[in-house]
Amino acid sequence: MAYSGVVRSDRAIVLLHWGLVLLGIAVMAVSRPSLLARHAASPTGDEVSLLLSPDHTVVFSLGHREALADYLFATLLVKYGTSFEEKLRLEATYKYLDTITTLAPGYERPYLYADTLMTMRPSPPVLEDYLGARRIQERGLEQLPYYTELWSVAGQFAAYLAPPYLPEQYRADFKAAGARDLARACELASNNANIPYHCIAAARLLNKSGQREAMIRMLSSTLAVNDDPDIRRRALAYLEQASSDRERERFSRRSDALSAVWAATLPHASRNMLSLLGPGPEVWRCAGVAAARSPGCYTNWRDWGEAADRTR
Repeated sequence: MAYSGVVRSDRAIVLLHWGLVLLGIAVMAVSRPSLLARHAASPTGDEVSLLLSPDHTVVFSLGHREALADYLFATLLVKYGTSFEEKLRLEATYKYLDTITTLAPGYERPYLYADTLMTMRPSPPVLEDYLGARRIQERGLEQLPYYTELWSVAGQFAAYLAPPYLPEQYRADFKAAGARDLARACELASNNANIPYHCIAAARLLNKSGQREAMIRMLSSTLAVNDDPDIRRRALAYLEQASSDRERERFSRRSDALSAVWAATLPHASRNMLSLLGPGPEVWRCAGVAAARSPGCYTNWRDWGEAADRTR
């Protein structure tokens, strides 16, 4: 009797399992047509639902954050190319970039390509595409504050590329932010020969937005580190046009004094190298703690220039 009871119990469990399987098949059969119809009717190829939230993705990575970020970025580039072939808008682009930059904040390429990936699409971009690209760029500028190329790319996007396609209420803010980004790129050392030309364009934007002091400071920095005669000619012409007579006289005086120090001390060094080395203080004037703060001990060009103005 006990044996037959066990057999009946096992049969009941088997029947229950089969019943659940059949119920699942029935549910799938009922829901499948509507799901297929919804998917076929979607014109966007929306894949946002296939991605976890950025914070959950960090947990899912199990510590391999950079590797997963690299994989997701490669996946995004493939999907981006495929979207053009299929003429479908990849709605998941921002979600990918948000997730990638959350996983690996120091990963450079997503920030550099954000404006292209967000705004160059098979269909015309919308406002949120431009705003989303700018958010990603700003995150990159915060994470990589000394990455000259990113400041330049972000500045060009905000100052020139985005404003013509933005509503009026966004244009002024974008242009002002772009000018500031380009000015910052000009302050950082770089091997990119195009950046000094962007500095001249940024000067015009800063001047138009009323940021005259920032413009003068940026052009002065450009002149201080650049040897290219064409760049120097353009920067000087614009600086003279935008400055008062007193400021032009002051800058000319400092420039002549700097050239004299350059020729007397390090004539074979580049202007950029000279700006990094500083004025080369006389050792006997800077010996000791008290002497290091006394007149005549100047370890940077700013102090040296202010002292030159005071003694004039």
